[in-house]
Amino acid sequence: MTLESGIALALATFIFALIPGPGISAVVAQSLARGFKAGAAFSCGLASGDVIYLLTALFGMGWVASQIGSYFVILKWAGAAYLIYLGVKCWLAKPPVQQAGDCQAPARAGRSYLAGFCVTLGNPKAIAFYCGFLPGFVDMSALTGTDILLVISIIVPIIVSVPIGYAWLAARGRNAVRSTRMWKVLNRTAGSIMIGAGAAVATK
Repeated sequence: MTLESGIALALATFIFALIPGPGISAVVAQSLARGFKAGAAFSCGLASGDVIYLLTALFGMGWVASQIGSYFVILKWAGAAYLIYLGVKCWLAKPPVQQAGDCQAPARAGRSYLAGFCVTLGNPKAIAFYCGFLPGFVDMSALTGTDILLVISIIVPIIVSVPIGYAWLAARGRNAVRSTRMWKVLNRTAGSIMIGAGAAVATK
């Protein structure tokens, strides 16, 4: 992995992490209802599930690429198509309606963590995302131990810190988090970038 591809991976991961999907919506709901601690624990649970899928994609795709050789391009196109599909969904997605209600009871951090972990593990589409995302930045047919460590060290801090940032904002700025305009801007910006990333992966 070159310095340029590492920087590009970090920027792309950060942008994709900002996408307000089901996981982020759940983080916001936890923070609105039970405060920052619950939202942060839930975020760590989400990230832990993501790490499992990330490792599966890294090791699994490296093995697949070494076995099928030139036919790996088919898997790459499938991943690119999935990225474009996600981008279109982002464009069409409606802002979530948060209903914190009067639920202000504190939640145990362990339970919030486990809930976030289960949310990610219950979404196997995450591994499809990583399978379509990583080939744009890493040569999956020639992965080295150093490459794997670099990818993990770039992605993991981002997928932990971004949801925690949402949790912090939700706990301290409820009106801003509920802004329909903000969600639309985030969705459409991220969707456009994801469609572009899918096209780039397909043509690389």
